[in-house]
Amino acid sequence: MEVMLEIPVSHIDGNLVFGKDGTVWTFFGIQGFGYDFREDEEKMRPFQQQLSFLRNNGHDLHFLVVPNPTDVTEVCEETIQRMSEDDYLLKEEGIAFMRQQKQAVIQQRNQSESNEYRAYLGIQLDPKKNKHREGNVGTNLIQSVQEMIEGLNTPVYRAVGLEPRDILLADISAWRDQAESLLATIRSAFSSAVRKLTAVETLYLIEKVFSVTNQDVKVRESFSVGDQVKGEDDGKVHQAVRPNEKAFFDLQNANVDEIGPKTLCLSKIIDNEVHETYVQYLVCYDMDEVQYHPGFEWLYHLQSSLPFPVSVSIRAHHQTNARMLKRLSNARLEFQDQREEAQKGGTNVDLSVSESESGAIRMESYFKKSGKPGYACSFVFRVNAPDEKTLKTRVNQLRNELARYGISVVSPYGEQMNLMMETIPGSKANEDYKIEVEPGVLAGMMFGATTNIGDGQGVYIGYTKYTGRPVFVRPDLAAKAFDSVKNVVDSISIMVAGATGKGKSFFMNLLTYLCVLMGSMALVIDPKGDRKEWAKGLPFIPKEHISVWTLGESEADAGCLDPFRTSVDLEEAKDICMDILAYLANIDIEHEEYTILSEAIEEVGKMQDPCIGGVIDYLRDLYKKKPENMSQARHEAVERLKATLETLRRNQLARLLFGEVGQDYRVLHVEKPLQVMMVQNLNLPDESVKKHRISHKISEAILISLTAFTKQYMFKQDRYRHKIILQDEASSIDRSTVGSELMDFVVRKGRYYNTTLLKGTQNATDYNEEVANMGMKFSFGLRSTREAEEMLDYFNLPRTRNNVEILKNLGRGEALFQDIYGRTAEIRIDPVFEDLLDAFDSSTATKEEREREKKRIGS
Repeated sequence: MEVMLEIPVSHIDGNLVFGKDGTVWTFFGIQGFGYDFREDEEKMRPFQQQLSFLRNNGHDLHFLVVPNPTDVTEVCEETIQRMSEDDYLLKEEGIAFMRQQKQAVIQQRNQSESNEYRAYLGIQLDPKKNKHREGNVGTNLIQSVQEMIEGLNTPVYRAVGLEPRDILLADISAWRDQAESLLATIRSAFSSAVRKLTAVETLYLIEKVFSVTNQDVKVRESFSVGDQVKGEDDGKVHQAVRPNEKAFFDLQNANVDEIGPKTLCLSKIIDNEVHETYVQYLVCYDMDEVQYHPGFEWLYHLQSSLPFPVSVSIRAHHQTNARMLKRLSNARLEFQDQREEAQKGGTNVDLSVSESESGAIRMESYFKKSGKPGYACSFVFRVNAPDEKTLKTRVNQLRNELARYGISVVSPYGEQMNLMMETIPGSKANEDYKIEVEPGVLAGMMFGATTNIGDGQGVYIGYTKYTGRPVFVRPDLAAKAFDSVKNVVDSISIMVAGATGKGKSFFMNLLTYLCVLMGSMALVIDPKGDRKEWAKGLPFIPKEHISVWTLGESEADAGCLDPFRTSVDLEEAKDICMDILAYLANIDIEHEEYTILSEAIEEVGKMQDPCIGGVIDYLRDLYKKKPENMSQARHEAVERLKATLETLRRNQLARLLFGEVGQDYRVLHVEKPLQVMMVQNLNLPDESVKKHRISHKISEAILISLTAFTKQYMFKQDRYRHKIILQDEASSIDRSTVGSELMDFVVRKGRYYNTTLLKGTQNATDYNEEVANMGMKFSFGLRSTREAEEMLDYFNLPRTRNNVEILKNLGRGEALFQDIYGRTAEIRIDPVFEDLLDAFDSSTATKEEREREKKRIGS
C-alpha cells in the first residue's frame, strides 16, 4: 500500500505559503551579487547590510540555497522555440545550428556536474507564530487562549458556508500587503535584485525536494491548490479559499525508501524507465562561537569548492535579546549547580562542562554589550549521488569542507525523513540539533553571494573558468523590461577590450555570428580587412546572405562616405562635415579659415545635392568672385582653405569622403542579415604615433563617417528587429570629439532602437565616460598594470593586486565578464565547432599548422 508523506503546506498564493500549523510564510528569490573580486573593506559592505537586517528583524526566517544543474537542453530549446516563432531569412539555418550546438554542448557538459545555485529567503509573517515568544509558560498559555478565542470569532467559524480551514480572501490580501512591505528591506539587505516568487516557483521549490534527475521537475502552470467559496454572516458575504490539500500529494511524485538509518533512495518512473538517486541529509551539531568577517563565507564557498551539488536549508528562529540573556543566565546557573554538586562529591566537573560554561559566560557578556537578538538555527544539508559509494565519498568531502570553517555535521540516525520534510517551505524545524548564534554568524556566511553569471537564455558563448558552468547571453534582453529579469543596467551595448592576440576580435565575431543566426541584423565595421573571407560564406550562413563591401575597390564607391550622404539628417551632416574638414585642414575656431568653412558648409547645405565637393566649389567661386567688402586677409584665407581642400581631394583614399555634385554614387543599403564594410588602404595610426600624417587623418575621418552611417542604420531598420553593430578599432573614432559623441549616441539610444553596439578596442583607457552606459563588459588579457587598473574601474571593482593579476594573466580566449546583473566571473570563450574557430581566428596560423602543433604537444 502506498503511503503519502504529509506535505506541511495547506495553501499557496503567489509567494505566500500557508502552513498547516497556522504560520504564513512569504518567499523571495535573491538574484545574487558578486563577491570574489571585492577587497576586504568592500566585503564588509554586504556583511553590514545583512547584519543590520538580522538585528532589526523580528520574524523567523528560512534560508534556502538550491542547486539547479544548468539545463543546456532547456535553455537551447527555449531559444529554438523563440526562433521558430520569429520570421527572418536565416530561420532554418539558425535552428539547424542551434540543434547541433545543443547536442555538442550537452556532450561536453555531461562530463562535468556544474550547477547554478539559486538563493531563496522565507519570512514567517506573523511574529505571534514565531517559534520562540516572549514570556513564561503561564503568560504564553494565556496568550494562546486569547488567540484561540479571537480565532473562533472570525467569519470562517461564524459564516454559513465556510469551514475552519478556509482562508478569507481579505486575510490573504492583508498578508500580501505585508509581504510587499518587506520587499524594499530585503533588497537593501542582500545587495542585489530581489523578486517575489510566483505560485509556480513556490510549487517548484516544494517538488524539488522529491527530485530524482536534473529535468524531472517541470513547471506546473495550471496547478490548482484551492477553490473559491462564499459564506454569509449577518447578511454580510465573506469570500474565501478552500484549500485542496490532496492536490499537494501530486508533488510527491517519487517513491521514498529508507534503505538505511542514514540514507534515502528516491525513485521515479520517467518515460517508462525507473530513475533513482541516493540522498543523505546532514545537520550541523557544532559551530565555533565567534566568527570573523571576511573569512567565514562558508555558504558562498560551498557553491564553487565542491564538484557536486549540495542543497542547504537554514531555519533561523528569532529570539529577542532579553530572551537570549535570560536563557544564558539560566544556563550559567545550571553549570554552577553542576560544579557545586561535583564539589559535594569530592570530584571535579568534566572539562567539556567547564568549556561550555566559559562559552555561556562569553556569550552572555556579548549579548549584554551588543543588545542584538539571537537566532536558534537548524542547518540541514542534502547530498545526492547516483549510487551509495559515490554518496559516501561526497558526504565525506562536504564534511571536510565544512570542517575548514569550524562547522561539524552529522547524519542523524533514523531522522532522514524528518530532515527531508524540514527543507520544504512552510514546514517545522527539528528540535534536536539547534545551534544558537548571534546575527553576525548568519551574516558572515554570505547568503546571496553567487558565482552565477550570464542570462541563462540566448546563445552559448562559453563556460566559467573554474566551475565549468555553461554561460548563455541574450544581448537584447536588457531592453525588454521583463518583470522576471532584474537587471541592474539597461543598456544592450557591449564593451570588449583586450590586447592583441588574446581573443577579443574572435569573440566579437562569434557573438555577432550567433546573434545573426538567432534573427538579428548585423553591421560590421572592419577597418583592418580581417573579414574578407566571409564573402565566401560562413558555416550555416550561405554567401548570398552576406555582403562584404570593400569600399574603394570600385569607382562607384567614390563619394559614398561623404558625411552629407551617411548622416541621419542635414544638421548632423553639417556638424560632421565641419568637424572632419577642420580636422583635415588643421584649423581651429580662432582661425579665419574656420569661419569661412562654416559659412561655406551652411550655404552648401541649402543645395539640392549637398556634399564636400560642393563646399570646395563654393570656396573656389568665392575666391574667383571676391566680394567688394572682403578684406585682403580674408581673401587670402579663402585661398589657403581652398588650396588645402583641393589637395586633399586628390588623395586616393579621400575620394570616398569627398562627394561631387551630381555624382552617381553607390548608396549604402544594408538589407542582408550580415553586412561587412571594409575600407581599402585604410591607414589607422596606433597609440604610439605622436604626429599624424594626412593618410592617418583621412582614415580616421572615414571611420567617423562610417559611424555616422551606423546611426542611419539604427534608425531605418525595423525597431523590433534586434540589430548589432560591431565597431572594431573604436579607439580611432573615440579620439575625435564628434566620433566619440556619435558612438555615445548609439550606446545611449541603442536600447530604444533595439541596437547593440559591440565596441571593441585594445586598451581599457580608450573608453571614456560612456562606459557607464555600457551593458555587458568583457575584458580579455591586458598587458600593463595601468590598463588593468583602468579596466577594474570600469567594472566597478577594487584595484587589488589579485584583481590586477587576474586581468594580466588571462590566457588566450579567457575573459573577465560582467553581466547585466552586475555579477563578474572569469570565463572561457567556447566556439564549440572547429569550423567556427577556423572562420573567425585572426591569427596567421593555418589549419595544418595548428594540427601539427597539437600533435607536437600531444607527443
